[in-house]
Amino acid sequence: MQRRFWIRAYALALAALCALPDRGAPAQSPAPSPADEFAAAGRSTSFAFEWREGVVFLPVSLNGSRPLRFALDSGSTRTLIERTLADSLGLKGGDAGSLQGAGAGRIGIQAVGPVDLALPGLRTRGYDAYATDLKPVGQALKGEVDGILGYDFFARFVVTIDFAARRITLVDPSAWQPAHQAEAIALDIRDKWPFVEGELVLPGPVTVQDRFMIDSGSSDAVDHPVVKAMQSRTATQSGVGLGTPVDGATAQATAFRIGRFSVAQPTVACCGATEATSRLIGTEILRHFTVTFDYPASRLFLAPD
Repeated sequence: MQRRFWIRAYALALAALCALPDRGAPAQSPAPSPADEFAAAGRSTSFAFEWREGVVFLPVSLNGSRPLRFALDSGSTRTLIERTLADSLGLKGGDAGSLQGAGAGRIGIQAVGPVDLALPGLRTRGYDAYATDLKPVGQALKGEVDGILGYDFFARFVVTIDFAARRITLVDPSAWQPAHQAEAIALDIRDKWPFVEGELVLPGPVTVQDRFMIDSGSSDAVDHPVVKAMQSRTATQSGVGLGTPVDGATAQATAFRIGRFSVAQPTVACCGATEATSRLIGTEILRHFTVTFDYPASRLFLAPD
């Protein structure tokens, strides 16, 4: 069975909710928020993260709760909270809706925000949040998933993930300077998803140049519909974790190129929950780098590990 990350597609369809419209113009760079309080004078914090099944988990307290496990997912358009946890914390439910998961069928959600979050060295307030059933995700990830940090979190900070050291650094955008050895790549944020230009090299050789979503919530290497036309493809299932699994396929590529870098022999998977999100780069590619998401300036920085 194909090991796909289900949180990505689970959160993606939030943009399509008619009660919660998301589509439209590119994301705007937010002004520094007085709701973000760093313990350090340099307006930054750095701490260890948990690496589980190809997913980054951060220790997060919710409205003063005990430390919880939140997945860091650049493919999520919203902040999500496990429903039973939201109930236990007394979060009052508001508007209800539904979303398309990674598999077939729709999943119910309910607005429970705004909420305040605390991470090591940082307090950050005023997040719109939505309660939903994340237990299937936890089962697939072999551990509890209390919530998901998505677009709203990335939009407030410059987020650096050092996969080799298993550390994350969060910096106020006004106080951040890029590392000299890192390459800057233009980040196109559309519908609260971050996209970059990349090139997939297939046997032949055949090259496919396209726009790929950067998805820290996917443990895949690369997703692209071209797999469906490859004779070497292997049938599998995708959408595992939420909803009914659907038929998919994987194949071996020669390389994936982004910026001046090339990652050899990645596995390419197919397909995403929607056409717009069927082209992505997951953590199997990202883990080769120290990755910095600079949403406020629409930039991605890569430094090879």
